Amino acid sequence: MGTFYDGWLRSWDDEQEERARARKFIHEEEFEWVKTKQDYRAALLCSRENGFVTAGEVMLGEIPKSWHTGKHSHGEEAIFIVEGEGFSVIDGKRYDWDKGSCVFIPFGVAHQHFNSGNNPIRYLSATSLSLERFAGYARVMQYEEAGEIALSRQGMDEPADSDVHPSYGRIVLKSKDAPVRTSEEFVRTLAEKTDEFTTSMAREMRTPGMKSHRARMIDLMSEETGFKAREVNITAVLIGDAGKNSGRHAHGEAVLYVLQGDGYSVVDGETAPWKKGTLLHVQGPQTVHQHFNTGPVEEHHLRIHFGIRSHFFQSISKDVFPYLYFEFRPD
Repeated sequence: MGTFYDGWLRSWDDEQEERARARKFIHEEEFEWVKTKQDYRAALLCSRENGFVTAGEVMLGEIPKSWHTGKHSHGEEAIFIVEGEGFSVIDGKRYDWDKGSCVFIPFGVAHQHFNSGNNPIRYLSATSLSLERFAGYARVMQYEEAGEIALSRQGMDEPADSDVHPSYGRIVLKSKDAPVRTSEEFVRTLAEKTDEFTTSMAREMRTPGMKSHRARMIDLMSEETGFKAREVNITAVLIGDAGKNSGRHAHGEAVLYVLQGDGYSVVDGETAPWKKGTLLHVQGPQTVHQHFNTGPVEEHHLRIHFGIRSHFFQSISKDVFPYLYFEFRPD
């Protein structure tokens, strides 16, 4: 009979076996839609509950015309508006948004989302409830349930003075305000930064004159755009040209949601096909991967980082699990 230390020695091998069995991608036709107290319709896309080995959770929610979600509070949340327009009431103030906007929910702050447009809303939500449960900080409180917007409620919410909260930082980044950077511009930006996360990236990504592994990116939740998220970030929309492939590289966990395009990725030697609505999981650490756009239009991949990577493990483990770069994106 082994000791606890024998179990520690086996932990890496046990983890690799679990990762090998885990899901690497999921297509929209595989989503299991349910009705909850919070959402008219919601699907869990990426979680340990549906077969992924991940540090967080990603779900897709729908809000019909003239409906609102429930009102609740929990840990940090990052939201991307896939379709539709509306507003959120966060900490008692109204924040308007549209398609392509990012919304940040601070830890423990009550919030609710409203469809004020003429079409259904789809929003992608990323949280890190599993990490909170492990650390003993998980508390989800429900105050109201999802339903139709009452006529008496319309126009009653006080608008926020700004999309940037004085304590929580930026709450909403609208699509029209999101910076678009070329590959070379992105690298120059990284070269100027000295924080621990950036300096733990591959040298090639921080050397002026080099190019990143995608053609362009739309910058979303970052310090440059005023966000203070720590648990989870929807960092960018990564754009690849039609008929091209990305550079081959390896890093910690990342989740990609396909907004546009068709193709496939090779992740640790396994081929993962993708199309609009696919979620692709890069498990990390040092998961070698490369993306191939086989369609006639640009690929748009929405990228999510959980804070356990970006604010903790990547910087302290960089000598053991370095961010690796194997080849550049072809012209």
